[in-house]
Amino acid sequence: MMLQEQVKRYYENTSPPSLEPWSLWRKHIRIVTHDKMVIKLNALRSRVNEKALWKLCRKHAPTHVYMSVLNYLFPERVGLKSRAKYAYPVGGEYVVDVDNYLFRGIETHEHPRTWICIACLGVARKYTIRLAELVEENYESIVIVFSGARGFHIHVLDFNVRDWTRYNEHDPVKSHEAARLRYTLHLARQLDARFDEPHFTLSVDPMRIISVPQTLNASTGLVCRLIGSRVDLERKSVSRILDEANPSLTIWGGFSQLPLSVKR
Repeated sequence: MMLQEQVKRYYENTSPPSLEPWSLWRKHIRIVTHDKMVIKLNALRSRVNEKALWKLCRKHAPTHVYMSVLNYLFPERVGLKSRAKYAYPVGGEYVVDVDNYLFRGIETHEHPRTWICIACLGVARKYTIRLAELVEENYESIVIVFSGARGFHIHVLDFNVRDWTRYNEHDPVKSHEAARLRYTLHLARQLDARFDEPHFTLSVDPMRIISVPQTLNASTGLVCRLIGSRVDLERKSVSRILDEANPSLTIWGGFSQLPLSVKR
């Protein structure tokens, strides 16, 4: 785990990123502090854009930064699932997690500067590409993000609830849940038919949260870095992905100063 001062330095020495694919001001955003407190940033500022998020991260130096998969008209109202409909969901993405801890029996070879298993992440990369190809049969707007740890997130930005269920305006959260369940079942059937080992976490819960791209994962010292499209992922090796997610050159001045302390 990185020191709080080191995390703060990362946010102080980087500019707020452009998170254009996401409507960040529509997201419910939470951070986890070093003492494991969870702070709802929307309770501090009802509309959190990239600039406001970076300012709050500089203040709190969080270990993790999360955003909702749903977009809300009033993100500050998000709380318990039973109350979420009063925040009025106005869309949201479908997210698939592909993590290397799901793949067993792989010879471990650690990246020399990050202690991440190259072989494991390579398998996660391969399955992410194959799964993205499958998702592209239904949707075009797909963005892939390196999680900053063990794998990748596939964000399906143009996921439409009405593609999979009838939308209930009186209970929009339930509609989102039903649509995600049906799409998950659809993907599961395709996975069984095409993949030998379908090890993925498919998103069903509309109340789930996911790491905000370009924020720092203080547990590994790596950035949850935006990769781009499936083609962009195909063009990048695992070593390059890990190097680009390593903030040490720009923040601490050298790889030898990377403040990682937990060897995995």
